Amino acid sequence: MTPARAVVLDASVLVRAAVQATTQARAWLQSIDDVELDGHVPDLVFAEVASALAQYVRAETMTAADAAAVLDALAALPLRTHPLRELAPAALAHALETGLSVYDCCYAVLAEALDANLVTADRRLAAAVRRAELLD
Repeated sequence: MTPARAVVLDASVLVRAAVQATTQARAWLQSIDDVELDGHVPDLVFAEVASALAQYVRAETMTAADAAAVLDALAALPLRTHPLRELAPAALAHALETGLSVYDCCYAVLAEALDANLVTADRRLAAAVRRAELLD
């Protein structure tokens, strides 16, 4: 059996799949849940998703209970998390070179280290990564 292809997902993909229910983002998560793809994320993804969910709750477009359920469901996905302490030095250097945030560069350097595609809805981030899949 061939090992699943590695991909790195950023927070925008998780939010689009879980909250906005976009077909393209949901397909990426389904492929990971079905173990067709080997999904990787820096551990900061859960804080970024939680921050986005808090904005939905504050805007009263989602309840706090629904936000908690979404976060629980995303945390249950078979995603391989990578600690920031391992990504931060390279992310800092990449941020200084590209002008992107260190947060965004954590995804970029993880994708580079794994020789994986980065899946994102962020055009600037996608443009700064050698192998990126940009969501519509």
